[in-house]
Amino acid sequence: MPKEYIMTAAGKRELEERYDYIRSVELPAIIEEVAKARAQGDLSENAEYGFAREKQAQLQSELDAIKEKIDNAKIIDEKSVSDKAVSIGCAVDVIEADIAEGLTACEEAGLTRTDIIEGFISRMSVIDMRSNRTGLEILSSLTAEDYKTAGSEILAKRGNKAELVEKGFTEAELVKVKVGKEKIDKAKCSGLKTYTIVGTHESDVMNGKISNESLVGAALMDKKVGDVVMVKDLIFKVVNIVVDKKTIKK
Repeated sequence: MPKEYIMTAAGKRELEERYDYIRSVELPAIIEEVAKARAQGDLSENAEYGFAREKQAQLQSELDAIKEKIDNAKIIDEKSVSDKAVSIGCAVDVIEADIAEGLTACEEAGLTRTDIIEGFISRMSVIDMRSNRTGLEILSSLTAEDYKTAGSEILAKRGNKAELVEKGFTEAELVKVKVGKEKIDKAKCSGLKTYTIVGTHESDVMNGKISNESLVGAALMDKKVGDVVMVKDLIFKVVNIVVDKKTIKK
């Protein structure tokens, strides 16, 4: 059974336009080049002929691949795309952060990866509520203080201070964890980002379009506002979902 290619209507249009351009412009031009190079005589030492033939083969291969995708395309039904859950055709706003830099200080305090993730969620919830009261401006970047506060909140919430003392931590060390001067690399705390979920062949990471089959895209699929997912050391909190009408428009 042929592979089914899930795509938006816009994505199929792009494929059809590329197919027509190759067939009507690029392929005829390279065929003409091949003919001219062949007319030069000895083909065994004719570099131009070899290059032209190679280019022709590449174009034909691309043409065949595009035709297969067009023939087996499954277009996303515009009516099935909504802002209730992430799907192909949605633009998703997420708060994104790399927790790796925040783990060291937390682990020194006896906390775990789960602790810092829970702290992050707790801290982001507070910031979300605060920003909603001040004009819906969502967090643009995390700070070292955000991580330290998150770790401290978890420490206080769980009442682990006595347990940590039993493990050999001193009062001074516990205070240092709460108010330490460790700096978090802001480049790894990317803050608010927007990703548009598209079919595989439509992905364009540089412009924020990611495939539904990519690690991040697959993790975000079917998630709702407020959900948090983790991909390796990256954590994502969905803060907004919008139907990208331009992407799914027929």
